[in-house]
Amino acid sequence: MYYYAEVLRGMRALRVIAIILGVFLAIALIFRVWAWAEHGPTFAASGLESSPTARVTTKTLADGTVETTVIDRVKRVHAVIDRRGGYFHMNATVPSDRGMSHNNFSLGDSNISEDRKSGMTRIVVTQDMNGANIPVGILFAIASVIALITATMLGGVLAKENDGHLELAWTKPVSRERLALASIGTDIVTIVVSQVFACAVILIICAMFVWPKFYTNSMTPSVVALALLGPIAWYACLTAFSASLKRGLGMVCGLGWLAALLIPSVAQASARSQSDIGRSIHTVFQTLAYIDPIAYMSFRVAFSSTSGIAFQTAIGTLDFSAAMLAILAIAYVALAVLQWRRVEA
Repeated sequence: MYYYAEVLRGMRALRVIAIILGVFLAIALIFRVWAWAEHGPTFAASGLESSPTARVTTKTLADGTVETTVIDRVKRVHAVIDRRGGYFHMNATVPSDRGMSHNNFSLGDSNISEDRKSGMTRIVVTQDMNGANIPVGILFAIASVIALITATMLGGVLAKENDGHLELAWTKPVSRERLALASIGTDIVTIVVSQVFACAVILIICAMFVWPKFYTNSMTPSVVALALLGPIAWYACLTAFSASLKRGLGMVCGLGWLAALLIPSVAQASARSQSDIGRSIHTVFQTLAYIDPIAYMSFRVAFSSTSGIAFQTAIGTLDFSAAMLAILAIAYVALAVLQWRRVEA
């Protein structure tokens, strides 16, 4: 297998991504355990119910909700607690010094609000573990951040061959074009795999806080295409701009990110300029934005008198941006291969 080194490089990148995702997962797990163990609403309800001076009555409502009423005259506590499957609701009045120290706290499936008045605090807690509706496109959009990290780590694969390995690369029993395409193809597969791993970790983290119920809409295909094609196009861009280099790959990646973020920002900031200089700046940077893959992943909300609210990128509609990313990915790969054909030892 003449691209064995490329596979090893992809595996190393995936190990780095696994460490990053593992850190995020560990942080989420610690936070979830902390919230359940000491600061969860069910923990507070159990404390009220277990008081030795409390009078606790329980009844089942017509919809299956188990309603528990807690009256503790000694501690001046009155609470009504509803439980139904993964749903929990508590409306309690307690002395202010027994409050939960949360003012309008909201996290995932939990909402806690407190209203303090005359030494007493009214606490309303809602926790719904039955599910939350999340668009599928959001899942892939968040995971694309991890894919962009992978793309940056692997970008410039041909420049890496130029740096002290060019003679060895030419000894492989395969044409330059096929070797370059195999290397690029292996890296693209690695980028997609890292994004799939990221999606899996995001699902696990979501399930820790609220059971996700994913849905699709008319924007889902375009958003998913943008999330998948964006990192690939960015990888191809870095590879194309470094294919002829033997040194300085790190500078290309660093300055590439700076330019990729700066170009759409300046283009949008100067869009409504009234001066000739401002319009000239907008024209230049808006033109550059068309060849900047990151510009196609910069989402914004657009308002129209005919279509109302719509999501767009810094370039245009989601469909147009997805199509342009596919074109850019192909064009940058072709440009990289053509450059590498001409590189001399």
